[in-house]
Amino acid sequence: MAIHVPGRVLLHHIPLKFVQNKVVGGGRKSVDMSLPLVPFIDFLITLIVFLIMQFAATGEVMTASRTIQLPEATNAEHLESYPIIAIDANVVALDGNRMADTPSLAADARMDRIEPLIQGLETLKRNWSILHPAEPFAGNVILNADRNVDFRVIKKVMFSAAQAGYANVSFAVSARGEVN
Repeated sequence: MAIHVPGRVLLHHIPLKFVQNKVVGGGRKSVDMSLPLVPFIDFLITLIVFLIMQFAATGEVMTASRTIQLPEATNAEHLESYPIIAIDANVVALDGNRMADTPSLAADARMDRIEPLIQGLETLKRNWSILHPAEPFAGNVILNADRNVDFRVIKKVMFSAAQAGYANVSFAVSARGEVN
């Protein structure tokens, strides 16, 4: 077998003229350009659905867990965007991040601070003061608690929020009557 100069050999053995023209480089570029519209439309629909799901015009509170059943109240106001502390039967969470276990907090009758919650709230307070240097800190927080949670847990959470400088606690409730 003789030694040959290396070169292109892919598809050279096919005896069709148009294939050999394409392989050798004799083919021309296509004049028609196809635009893949279906994936583009799928992307836009996904983006629109995502944006609609994220938008809340009234400042409504999205519950952190499907297990939380909010208490009902007749006198209610629309809430602003503040840090949300969610309490359900298993966990205490700050803006979706786990801070403590609800059963362990309910088991201890002493009034203790929840240190991870205090640290998280103080971090949010520092971030707020950086973003709003000219405004005084109002210390607002939303408490999103299940109606069946032991009050000792809610009391410890409120105590920890007050220790972090959040004295204005708003309870998230389901409106029963007219909203003022």
